Amino acid sequence: MTHEILSPEELALIAEEETLCENVIKSIRQVHASRRPLQDSAGERLELLREEASTAKSADLPALFDQMNTQRAILGLRKDEPLPDPRSPYFAHLCLEEKGKRRDVLLGHLSFLQFRKNPVIDWKHAPVSRIFFNYREGEDYEEEFPGRIAQGVVIKRRVLTIHNGELLRIHAGGKSYRKTPTGEWTSDKGFSPSLSGGAGSANRTLQSGLGLTNTPAPEVSALLDPDQFRLLTADYDDPLLVLGGAGCGKTTIALHRIAYLRFKDPEHFPSNKILVVVPEEGLVRLSKKLLGTLGLSDVEVKTFDDWVEVQARKLLRNLPQRVCTYVPANVSRVKRHPSILSVFPEIVRRQMEEILRSAAKFLPGTPSLAEILRDRTDLSMGDRFDLAEKNLLDEIEAEAAHTAPMRTAAVKKFFMERRKRYLNTTGDRSDLFTNLEVLEKIAEESQGVITAAMIKDVISHALDQLGERPEDAYSGYERDALETVDGKSLIDDEAEQTISGTIDSEDFAILLELQAYKIGKQDHSVAKLKKYSHMVIDEAQDLASVELKALSRALDDDAAITIAGDAAQQIDPTHSFESWERVLDTLNQPRVYANYLTTTYRSPRTIAAFAHGVLGPIAPANPPDAVREGLPVARTIFPNEGQMVVFLNETLTQLMLDEPLASVAVLTKTPEYALSLYKLLEDLPKVRLVEHGEFEFKAGIDITPASEVKGLEFDYVIIPDASRGVYIDKPEDRRLMHVAATRAIHQLWVISVGYESHILPPEEA
Repeated sequence: MTHEILSPEELALIAEEETLCENVIKSIRQVHASRRPLQDSAGERLELLREEASTAKSADLPALFDQMNTQRAILGLRKDEPLPDPRSPYFAHLCLEEKGKRRDVLLGHLSFLQFRKNPVIDWKHAPVSRIFFNYREGEDYEEEFPGRIAQGVVIKRRVLTIHNGELLRIHAGGKSYRKTPTGEWTSDKGFSPSLSGGAGSANRTLQSGLGLTNTPAPEVSALLDPDQFRLLTADYDDPLLVLGGAGCGKTTIALHRIAYLRFKDPEHFPSNKILVVVPEEGLVRLSKKLLGTLGLSDVEVKTFDDWVEVQARKLLRNLPQRVCTYVPANVSRVKRHPSILSVFPEIVRRQMEEILRSAAKFLPGTPSLAEILRDRTDLSMGDRFDLAEKNLLDEIEAEAAHTAPMRTAAVKKFFMERRKRYLNTTGDRSDLFTNLEVLEKIAEESQGVITAAMIKDVISHALDQLGERPEDAYSGYERDALETVDGKSLIDDEAEQTISGTIDSEDFAILLELQAYKIGKQDHSVAKLKKYSHMVIDEAQDLASVELKALSRALDDDAAITIAGDAAQQIDPTHSFESWERVLDTLNQPRVYANYLTTTYRSPRTIAAFAHGVLGPIAPANPPDAVREGLPVARTIFPNEGQMVVFLNETLTQLMLDEPLASVAVLTKTPEYALSLYKLLEDLPKVRLVEHGEFEFKAGIDITPASEVKGLEFDYVIIPDASRGVYIDKPEDRRLMHVAATRAIHQLWVISVGYESHILPPEEA
């Protein structure tokens, strides 16, 4: 096989880097072997440099300051200070010129300052690394360093791959070179794929107007295929269940169906009685934007958590104001499991026994109460209260004794207080989440899914929440006495550090459903659950049974409901999807045939096939049909994170320069890594860290967890952590990467550090 002949200048560049690599590795091994103290000589050298700096010319000061910093670093070294791995000591070479003087710096994962001519600096902390990431070869730079402003020119900027102590790749000046197995050097395409041609692919607006076939209606047919058009115009007598993979148009159909039904029957479907429930805040924002283009900007769009909290605070008294920001996974699993509903009868039974004991004290001589309160299990708690009160009042009236007025008042007061206490389920959190017997019944009903360890976590978490609040602990103190030196209150400080006095977002649906169970069909509350004439539930596979039940009670008797979902995108580990039949049953809807969409309009065939392969054993039998071909999925394995960040930085910088209108998503597995990666890339143009789904839907680079992007789409998608040990071979990880990959409209780049995750499909030949 013949290789491209390199020019003398290119060969000289390669020889320079090989020599440098050999010298650095040799120096590291020498220090590792002899490891003698450097502090004494460094201290003497620092004193000499200080004296020299006091009389030096201004042009010599930058170099002297750098040497002083080096000696200070050596003084801070311990004898056991870790050394760079000689098999791969650094990954970048930078040569800077300031005021006519040049200096070389190497960037690696650990600092190595003993090689004075070309020190290795930890790229994560060194100010000089900002120059490497923000400037290209030949560019002037200006950066603020400790004690000075650094100004100069980048003379050399090279990215290197050193493996097992051997230099194998060089990327310099826009060109790449690699060492062949025979020891020859040849040109190479490098690590980074060419990201181009995708600006503006993401569909950020939808058109609307008038003009359905033969009848006035919203003009949406131009965007829909025949199957989608049929679903859009379906009658609303039965629920519409729309299933399909990513990019098949489920959300588009659901939102356009709102416009269609609203136009067809505006009196039955007023905008203020339509609810759209979506899984993430990002999709809330996008759905509102799309509905705005359809003239439906006043339609209510919410995540389930936001919607149910509003309803719970309207119907339940004395709920904690603070929502717990971190709920342990085990706690969430228990609270979202269907078996939580099975203990409602036990909660009512226990409370009825309490009520009978208090009745014996406050309403003596009323044995008939037990026949109703304890034994009439066919009635709700509220109905039992009504019947028992009526029977007692009838008995008192029949007796016509002189004590009748006093006894009547006592009976009315007793039941009024019991309704106030027991029909408001805020106080039932203790019975639900700290009572071991109740929780063991939940575990038994779950058939082994809920374990003893989970129960223990629930009790511990609930006790912390129900413990003494800081405002109660300091209730006897004047507020001025609690003020800290920073002007804050001790109460505020402690409230930030404790979960006492908080409520979990999972609790709202449970308490609402327990209240509904207690009240029955006769609504005893003053406030009412808001009712809707049309409800869209998007990504319904992520909603737990208790959450679906809460939504079902918010439907008018003749309401339209559109349910959209994809079991392959069920990524919440605290909930296990069972079946669409179970979803319909829980929503109290008739079982209907699902409408399957099999054509994806978002991703090209290459990306759709990759995403289908990621699902592995849990994938549907057939991949979705893509309407267009596309570029191959780019897959890159970097030897370390530092080199990955270098190439990611360069590729994204060039992409933003070439395509300033492109939308790019860098999708990580966890929020923590999204933040970490953003800090490394924050100097990129138009880069944003998106937390809690707060997307701006503007051109640029969004760094965010993959769990935040359901229903969204981007021109380019980069998965930077598709590495072994990050994405594990388990269903939730497969689904999460599937969601990430299927956000891409034009191009997908999958990056691994070290080794690829086992869930990645084999590369096509």
